[in-house]
Amino acid sequence: MPAPVTAQRCEHRTVTDPLNRPIAVRADHVACRLGDVDAVRDLSFEVYAGELFAILGPSGSGKTTALRLIAGFEQPTAGTIALFDDEVASASRVVPPEKRRVGMVFQDYALFPHMSVAENVAYGLPKSAERNARVAEVLELTRLGGMGDRDVHQLSGG
Repeated sequence: MPAPVTAQRCEHRTVTDPLNRPIAVRADHVACRLGDVDAVRDLSFEVYAGELFAILGPSGSGKTTALRLIAGFEQPTAGTIALFDDEVASASRVVPPEKRRVGMVFQDYALFPHMSVAENVAYGLPKSAERNARVAEVLELTRLGGMGDRDVHQLSGG
């Protein structure tokens, strides 16, 4: 089994960003135990707003778990996660995913095959007068305007 994902960059980094950008994501000594497996161990890093950041490692090393922790789909067993200086997760506190304003694009589509494209986009949105307008806006934003009635299997992966 590969070693859990860890980060060492934080200790070697300057404390201030020369561009004066806020820290968008901060993980501070985060650990996540799933059953009897240490999926993430002592993960610490900072990502500045607008910065490109990558988590690299072999299959099974905890990369996806680290992303799930940031998005709020898992809760850390130790450490803290903050988004723009707001602590969103620790062993004793968790802000629900829908309150974090974090998006996650899965390698394998996480779509409901029995629902249309628009129904998938609308999933989780409260029913309101603005719901259809919001779905149309998101479809346009993602260049899927006019495709809301299609089955999700008709979408291209490219």
